[in-house]
Amino acid sequence: MLKVLSLICSICLATQLVGQQEQGLKTENDLGVRDLVSDVFIKGSCRNVSNITSKGDALQSIGQFSSGGNIIDLSAGIILSTGDIDLAQGPNRGNETTFAFDAMGTDADLDQLATDDLYDITGIEFDFVPLSERVTFRYVFASEEYCEFVGTAFNDVFGFFVSGPGINGPFSNGAINVATLPATDIVVSINTVNHLDNANLFINNGVNVNSTGDCDIIGPAQFPELIEYDGFTVPLNASIDVIPCETYHIRLLISDVGDDRLDSAVFLESNSFDLGEPINVIAEVPGSEEPIAFENCVDGQFVFERRDNSNISEDQIIEYSINSTSSAINGIDYSEIPMSITIPAGESSATLPISILEDNIAEGQENIKLELIYDCDCIDPILSELIIDEATELSTQLEDIEVCSEQPFGISPEITGGVSPYEFLWSTGADRATLSQTVNSPTQYIVTVTDFCGTTSLADIEVNIQSLPSATLSGTFNLCETVTSGIPVILEGNPPWRLEYSIDGIQQESIDSILEVPFFLSTPIKGTYELTAFSDAYCTGTALGFAIIESNFIVETAVSPPSCINSADGSIAVTQLEAIEPFTIEWSVDTEDDLFLDNLSEDTILLRIIDGNDCSYEEVFVLNAKSDNLIECASIYIPNIFSPNNDGINDVFSIFYGDDSGIANILSLQIYNQWGELMYNKVNFLPDNNGDIGWRGDYNTTSIQSDVYVYKVNIAFEDGSNLILSGEVTIIL
Repeated sequence: MLKVLSLICSICLATQLVGQQEQGLKTENDLGVRDLVSDVFIKGSCRNVSNITSKGDALQSIGQFSSGGNIIDLSAGIILSTGDIDLAQGPNRGNETTFAFDAMGTDADLDQLATDDLYDITGIEFDFVPLSERVTFRYVFASEEYCEFVGTAFNDVFGFFVSGPGINGPFSNGAINVATLPATDIVVSINTVNHLDNANLFINNGVNVNSTGDCDIIGPAQFPELIEYDGFTVPLNASIDVIPCETYHIRLLISDVGDDRLDSAVFLESNSFDLGEPINVIAEVPGSEEPIAFENCVDGQFVFERRDNSNISEDQIIEYSINSTSSAINGIDYSEIPMSITIPAGESSATLPISILEDNIAEGQENIKLELIYDCDCIDPILSELIIDEATELSTQLEDIEVCSEQPFGISPEITGGVSPYEFLWSTGADRATLSQTVNSPTQYIVTVTDFCGTTSLADIEVNIQSLPSATLSGTFNLCETVTSGIPVILEGNPPWRLEYSIDGIQQESIDSILEVPFFLSTPIKGTYELTAFSDAYCTGTALGFAIIESNFIVETAVSPPSCINSADGSIAVTQLEAIEPFTIEWSVDTEDDLFLDNLSEDTILLRIIDGNDCSYEEVFVLNAKSDNLIECASIYIPNIFSPNNDGINDVFSIFYGDDSGIANILSLQIYNQWGELMYNKVNFLPDNNGDIGWRGDYNTTSIQSDVYVYKVNIAFEDGSNLILSGEVTIIL
């Protein structure tokens, strides 16, 4: 096939593809655990949390997530994982993604929920002081164990364990677990929320699902390109009944169970841990987007709003103070205000007006900061700030311009001073900030600008007619000569200019804000360069002509990729080459033949040719295997039925594979019954492909009944990689 090679003479060609696609889940771990809790998790300004600690590998298993709103219905927050949090990002690479910390451990609370040993325990815990009688937050549980291990003993566990005054539960320090199904005491887990049980709370995302994990009962994977986990819950609410102003402790934990494989995670929604702040206060200036009041112009106000946990049928008395960092003085810079306000019964808010006093003293900006007073001590209490400023003189300017006859143009005044928002009135009667017009003769326009305080300012502009601007390109050039300097384009009109062009009919990225004359167009590859559009500072002009860029190189190559990911049967051949002699050929890999490379596996290979004029070309070959299916490439066959009746036919359940499979060893072969009980476990062996080595359908030397069993096999390859497979096998006697 004929390939167009990229010219490298001192320049690299960068191609930018612009498109829109759905954004997948993002993770990062640039914040410490203390900041994650106090700045990400806690809702409101009263951050009554302390003694924040973590459990597990905080550098990899704990962090932030974002862009989750269209996937898990939580836009951002904290992620706790039994593996590396970065593996949570899509696409879903398979149904057994794992990152193991090789850490078996114990935990007094999780041990009560788990059916086996704990691995990779991860979590955060902290003390908190609530402001009301209930604390809530939202979360999502996700796991790679969906759906293969639904209904088995292999269930990763998590829990939210809360202890403190008035709480008396079965966990450590009398804690209770609030990670339960709505309005029940049922613990959220793989066995309680899945495609079969509480399916309305479950989202399937499984890919390559085998027969033991039939998630496709409820449809295909919902977000296979956006998130890794094979399944997850819808957002669930955790609710804790507490005594206001008392100190409580919460432990948010997750762990692998039985082994350190198949990651699970808990997503905690940002700003959802609600300590029950009863009030929100907002500084504002009616009619303005900014909380800035101006002397002798406009007053401000503070609006106090009830929170959802407030009893609207009763008056709510709110006490506040003026923070000591406020620069405006109560009774001097503004009319004196009381230190409390009441939201009447039946009302959701109350407004405290702030009347600004004019003192005719140039003081610059001042501020009023109100701080709410709570029944409990409050860390970082709510501060709401109203700014007091002095209006400056309003000024409006317009610069004369030149336009082309009958071409639309727009003019906008430059405004300084005054107080926004502004109102506009043009001599044409238009009332927008930008006036759009067309003219065929010189014309004058006048605009009147009125600011928020009622001050007005006028400006006028002369719009004159100019000649139509143009850009011209022509000629035939050698690529090696033009790559460093470009080809000249003749530009006429008023800068800055904007130019659009194509190469061989393919539109390129436009060139904006051109100021220099003459202008040289970069030519990184050979082809026909044609101008397609041109405009100057005021008008759309004409784009004229084209230039031909010729190359001294003709290269024809043939590429044959490797057949499989573990094969080395790929090749690259240079079948035709024309270049100015003497020329040299360089490859990024060792070769005895400059024109032919063989025995190639998956790789990225660079070809570089330098001709007699020291022009150089490069071509990058990315060799991807025709098949990335390890089972197919290794010629692996695992039967799904056998009959251990000693008749000499299919008596042994074993693994079969091809001679060129690259298999080094079978690390383990495990058989489980339908209740998750281990029936057979053989490690570190290599089947002989005759079906003599494997499971003979017995358990503790006793033959078992006809039934369906689950196998898990861990295969090691000679290149150091390994593959874990699982499925069902049926015994027929």
